[in-house]
Amino acid sequence: MSVMESGPDATPETVTRFLNQLTAALVDRGLVAEVFGARMVWAKNPAADPPSGEPQAAAMSPGLRQAVVCQHDQHSGGLAWYWLWSGTTRDAPPEAEYLCPAEDVNQAADRITRVLRLDRADSGNPV
Repeated sequence: MSVMESGPDATPETVTRFLNQLTAALVDRGLVAEVFGARMVWAKNPAADPPSGEPQAAAMSPGLRQAVVCQHDQHSGGLAWYWLWSGTTRDAPPEAEYLCPAEDVNQAADRITRVLRLDRADSGNPV
């Protein structure tokens, strides 16, 4: 699935508003987040960063991070958030998976935060 520019609410201003709202919601939940390009948000859990002063560890571990993109949803006709996952091979393009409607910023932020949590492995509870 590629990033689409169509749809009645896919104006650059609307997308920018959703990007900024999601970024702020992720920061409020303790993540580091930034807008990347015209449609993407990167989120990172700083607690997963390797200890400072260990350059080898930093080079080997990217920590916990996730990208999502705001794009047209063919099913609803509106904008939606999509997870971006690595392709199945090194040369494959990223794959997009539906997350939720773009206007549901809190649901998107909650789900992204759950994916980037550190304590889920210790809790015995599935995400």
